Amino acid sequence: MNRNTDSVRRLVIISMLITMASILHVIEGLLPAIPVTGARLGLANIITLTTIVYFGYGNALAVAVGRTVLGSLFGPGLISVGFAMSFAGALLSWALMSLAHKYAKKYFSLIGLSLVGAISHNIAQLAVASLFLEEIAIISMFPILMIFAVPTGIMVGLVSRYLTQAMDKIPYFRA
Repeated sequence: MNRNTDSVRRLVIISMLITMASILHVIEGLLPAIPVTGARLGLANIITLTTIVYFGYGNALAVAVGRTVLGSLFGPGLISVGFAMSFAGALLSWALMSLAHKYAKKYFSLIGLSLVGAISHNIAQLAVASLFLEEIAIISMFPILMIFAVPTGIMVGLVSRYLTQAMDKIPYFRA
């Protein structure tokens, strides 16, 4: 294939990943609320994590930013506390999962990377909520959110592992 064809193929694949992550983001917003404010399943992180492993850090950043922006257009809107919390969580989780993958890959499985993402996402959300509400006591919710972050982080890591295994079987899928 020539260079132009490779660029178009890469753009199409990353666009599909952003679309899948956006759909998961919207679907998660439609699910019944978990009884703890701020606790989420993190379904879109399946695609971000898979993109880190399969397509690289820059492409994963595009997925994290793209799905947060697109997902917010179907939810609370771009000018909202919900968007700020989601965006900050997506960026911090992408950054820390990418760093852990790049510098400590042999120590972190996909489940471990996913746990890093889940925990960091909650840290970012609590920090943004504290800034907007001007109340530092919001940070005290961290232990309660960890009760949800650990099992959902494990689930996201498992699904991402199965997704990458399935993608390995698809010819010409690598970006």
